[in-house]
Amino acid sequence: MKQFRIPSRKNSFRSGLTTSVAALLLLAASAQAQPISIANHSFESQLVSPVFFVDTRIDNWQKTPTPVWFTPQGQLQSWDQTAGMFIGTAPFSPTPYSNLDGNQSAYIYSLPTAGIFQDNVSTAWNGTVGGLNATFQAGYAYQFTLGVFGKSMVENYSSLKLSLYYRDGANQVTVGTPTTIVFNSSTFNLLPEGPWALIDFSVTTPIVQAGDAWAGKNIGISIVSGDGTGAGYWDLDNARLTAVVPEPSSLALVMLGSGGLLLGRIRPGAKRQ
Repeated sequence: MKQFRIPSRKNSFRSGLTTSVAALLLLAASAQAQPISIANHSFESQLVSPVFFVDTRIDNWQKTPTPVWFTPQGQLQSWDQTAGMFIGTAPFSPTPYSNLDGNQSAYIYSLPTAGIFQDNVSTAWNGTVGGLNATFQAGYAYQFTLGVFGKSMVENYSSLKLSLYYRDGANQVTVGTPTTIVFNSSTFNLLPEGPWALIDFSVTTPIVQAGDAWAGKNIGISIVSGDGTGAGYWDLDNARLTAVVPEPSSLALVMLGSGGLLLGRIRPGAKRQ
């Protein structure tokens, strides 16, 4: 019979090392996505009056400035009307979204540069400053996700852009590549009988490096209409922001490889009998 005897001290070292590796991997996995608070993330404030169903006031979000080319047209008698909130539940919305977060949604008209944004110095309609006070930290990527639905827009033309940015003085500098959502009726299918559901779209930054210009800077999130004629609008709800660490698979390979090398250096001192 062949028996391998490993001294108890070395066996304990091996067990302890294996446990440490497992614990570190578990920690990496649990830290994979960390939510970051967005003020008024589901557009529940201001509380929209059931008398009017719609309100142009959006707490904690700042609207984009009026462009020089804008002139009142149709229902849009002011730039302030290009974004706002509405009651998204029955009976005020005859076909409510099945995945609505709360009772209200935001809207943005399909008109170039119409939109809303939020960072640490953005100013809402009532003078409230800030709302998003997180910063870009080295070693993390950042993902912004939003429930979106487009209605009555120009097919394969009207668009909405999601982006993350930091401020360089008064300028908003985009980090990474924005996500552009282009309207088409196959994606945003308005079935007469419903139910309708908001579709999640996301934009993700590269992993922040210590030497990046945005490392340590405050995070900004932006939702802005791209191409559009003013016909139709985008409905929005449930804005989410997360800090994401790299997938633990590569970390696991490194750590397990290192652990294997260390274990390989332990001579078992085995005896055969």
